[in-house]
Amino acid sequence: MSVASVTGGCLSFEDWLYRKSEQNAHSEILAFLVMVLGINLLVGGFVVTIITAGQAPLFPFMFSQPLNSSTVLGLILTLSGFCLVCAGFIPLVYYDRERSWFLGEIEKSTKIKNRKIRVRTAHDILEELVEDKKKD
Repeated sequence: MSVASVTGGCLSFEDWLYRKSEQNAHSEILAFLVMVLGINLLVGGFVVTIITAGQAPLFPFMFSQPLNSSTVLGLILTLSGFCLVCAGFIPLVYYDRERSWFLGEIEKSTKIKNRKIRVRTAHDILEELVEDKKKD
């Protein structure tokens, strides 16, 4: 049962910020895992290319030998790894910045909530004036 169903369907702004922050943290972890997968494929592609070529080529995508299945596999692994690293890095930065914004807003709202402001009503002011008149 969620908080929204208990409170009648509405969340406070601070609760909403906490939820969005948690969602962005989850999305950030997934983007990081995509980057890890991309790095694994990139390294695997380089290893296959080095083993196939027998040496580390300066540009692994330009082969001076004819294409065979292992060369194509190395090329595909390298390209897909590079694409996944890029596809993971961009959302990682986006979700991190968004989560830090949400956390900053949570900090602002708690500072406002924790600030002790005494609101004086007209009745309180009149009572103080009466007490001052009694002292004189």
